[in-house]
Amino acid sequence: MKNYQALIVDDELGNRELLTALIAAHCPQIGRVATADSMEEALKVLNQQVIDVVFLDIEMPGGTGFDLLNQLPEIKFKVIFVTAYDAYALKAIKYSALDYLLKPVDPLELKTAVEKLEASTVQREQLDLLSYNLNQPQDRRIALATQEEVIFAQVSEIIRLQAEANYTRVYLKGDEAVLLSGNLGHFEKLLQDQQFYRPHQSHLINMRHISKYVKSEGGYFQMSDGAQIPIARLKKEEVKRLFLS
Repeated sequence: MKNYQALIVDDELGNRELLTALIAAHCPQIGRVATADSMEEALKVLNQQVIDVVFLDIEMPGGTGFDLLNQLPEIKFKVIFVTAYDAYALKAIKYSALDYLLKPVDPLELKTAVEKLEASTVQREQLDLLSYNLNQPQDRRIALATQEEVIFAQVSEIIRLQAEANYTRVYLKGDEAVLLSGNLGHFEKLLQDQQFYRPHQSHLINMRHISKYVKSEGGYFQMSDGAQIPIARLKKEEVKRLFLS
């Protein structure tokens, strides 16, 4: 088992103390825990010590967590964001395929996040993507993490998603398709505010890529890539209200 050296960056003493105690009680993979109450103090620790993982609060006096990361020429540590509930910020974090914990931190979620550290990597591109999505809500980009790579794509270029057991195949503009871990329901929630619709249990479609709605032959949507997406029987009345009203 790897022994991680951690840094907690949070301007509130109570939050730092609580997270330190939870790590000691539930995360034997983490040995030493340093703390910082500001961006300046965090930079000092990172310049003086070898840190494997940073538990980073997003909002801090004098600068955000992104300001801290942007001041580093190279990110040699893994990042777990720790934030109060904010639907907008959480959606941006999820789009960037980065790990996070909600305040107050749940011990089980903390344990799960730490157990994932060995397999996870943080790329500068993912952090840049997160910053971009927080500032560009109308033109979101998403990190699609496969087993071999992370593909960065405009949400508007996703044509459709199709369930394949516990995986989801994502079809992108230009006939490229990628297989991602996670069921279709996960992506339906993730993309629910981005003009996506689920006409069938196995399909989630981008309404911007619908070429036509065919009412005959049981009903289906023809997509911009030529695919014919069936409409579930229980969805037919809903589709009529959405597309024919």
